[in-house]
Parts: sequence; C-alpha cells; structure tokens
Amino acid sequence: MRFKPAKDSLMRAATRTRYPGSSKTRVAHLREVSQFVRELRNQGFGVKKWDNVTSKHVGAVVKSWQDRGLAAKTIKEYLSGVRATAEAYDNNSIHKDNSAFSIENILYVLNIDKSMPDERYNSIVEKLKAGDNYENRVAAQLELCRHLGLRHEEARKFSPTRDVLPDGRFHASAGTKGGKERVLSEVSPEGRKAIEYARSVAGTGSMIPPGMRDRQWEKKGYKILEKAGADKKNEKFHSARHAYAQSRYEQLTGFQCRVKSDSKEAFERAAIEARGKNWKDYDKSARGIIKVEMGHGLGRDSTVAQYLGSNSK
Repeated sequence: MRFKPAKDSLMRAATRTRYPGSSKTRVAHLREVSQFVRELRNQGFGVKKWDNVTSKHVGAVVKSWQDRGLAAKTIKEYLSGVRATAEAYDNNSIHKDNSAFSIENILYVLNIDKSMPDERYNSIVEKLKAGDNYENRVAAQLELCRHLGLRHEEARKFSPTRDVLPDGRFHASAGTKGGKERVLSEVSPEGRKAIEYARSVAGTGSMIPPGMRDRQWEKKGYKILEKAGADKKNEKFHSARHAYAQSRYEQLTGFQCRVKSDSKEAFERAAIEARGKNWKDYDKSARGIIKVEMGHGLGRDSTVAQYLGSNSK
C-alpha cells in the first residue's frame, strides 16, 4: 500500500509523541519512525496503533532492510525511534535485544566477503540483457552498483540526462543517503559503459519504468534479479557495490583488501610484497577515497570496513 505520511495513523501518532530529550532527538526519532512505517506499509501491514505494533512487525521490516543491504548500525538507529515511540504508548512488547531480529553486531561482520563473484555477476547481467525492458533496467542498475559503487536506490533513480556532467564526471544526486550529493571524478571504462547502457535503456528518464512508483519497482527489481539466478539471501544489488569497493581498493593500492585474504598474516605479506613497508599509507589513502566515492563520511571507518575488512584482525 502507498505510504502517505500525513494520512498514516502511526505517523500522526508519532508527531504527537512527547519524546524525552532535546528537539534534535525528537527530529531524529521522527525520521527513524518514518523509515519504519514506510517499510511496514510496503510489506503490507495495516496496523493502525502503536500499542498493536509487535516484534513480528519489526522483524518483517528488519528483514527487508537487511535484504536491501542497510548496515546494522543504521537499522539499530531506526529501531531506537521505533522503540521510543512504542514505549510512549505503553507498548513494551517489542524485543529489546537486537539479536532477536538477527541484527549483527558490526564487529562480527568484518572480514566476511559479501561481494557478488565476477563469474556470477557476468552470468546474471548477460541473462538480464537478453530479456525484456524490465530485465534490461535491472541489468543496468546492477552494472551501476558494480562499476560506480552506487547504492541500489541511487541506481534506481539514476537519470543519464541529469547525472552525467558535460565533462564526463558522474553526479549522484537522487536517492543518496541523507540527501548528500557527490561527484565521482574518476569513472572507469567499465563505468562509462555502464552509464551508456543505462542511457540506452532509460532514455531521458530514470531507471524506474514510466508509470511505476519507486517502491513498486524496487520490489519487482529484486524479484527479477533472483529469477536471473542471484542468491536470494546473499547476492543483492548491494553485493555488487561490495565488489566495486574491493576492486577499487586493489586498483588504488596494488594489492587485494583484507576481506579477500584468509588471514591477517597472509594479507600483510601480500601488501608488503606489493608496496613494501609503506603499505599502510596506501591502505589508508584508498579507504579515504573509497569512503568519499561511495557516499560515506570521512569518519566512517567501520562502514568501509564492511566492504574491505579490518586490518586489525
């Protein structure tokens, strides 16, 4: 069902909620609740009162967020607003332990390779490009995630006429996290091919088919991707973004990132062989560049570690 915040009973109740803390906390909670209610409606749940929201509802929304590749930290932030609002309406039934919703602690997911293997990626793209216009659009989105490092929402909302600058640079302007736009100055040959293919599919519009809403297309896109052979649990658009970060790291440093090695010792041997004792300088520089290119703040070391791995382990 379509989400209309002003008419949604849960959102109206949230705007009337008196949250403890500062006005900044209130704004944050309302933003977090909005993300939850939007996805709740998208999942087809029509619960109207906060005292009727249960762990079942939260679990369904969390699973959807995880399937879309949201970081554990982001999900936890969203749930803080959900719990605060539910508790304001005397609803204490939502499980207080995030592990009940299979939300991983960020430390536990480091050094786990979540990238889509190149062989599988190439097979899926080839199959999608041989299909109809919907499948072609999904192929284009997957290529944009893989070769430009875009989030799925950014890829869905990509518009060639708007986002490709006259000098060839790429301007991420729609669907960015927190509304923070960014410009990608270095576009690889594969990235330029991805842009041109997207242009051939989308024309002057975006990757969202005419007459279809973003949420509709998001769900349909996942189904098309799975039908083309992607693993439902592990191989999403976000796994192609992981592959971008890893290949970009190797390009910038001359050696593979930690998540591609079996151990810290094996990683360091390869890094020293490639760059000598100063390999850490290359590692630090590459991580900083990748964070910016992928739309993360300069201080988000733990976030980029999800893609590249942690050198301390």
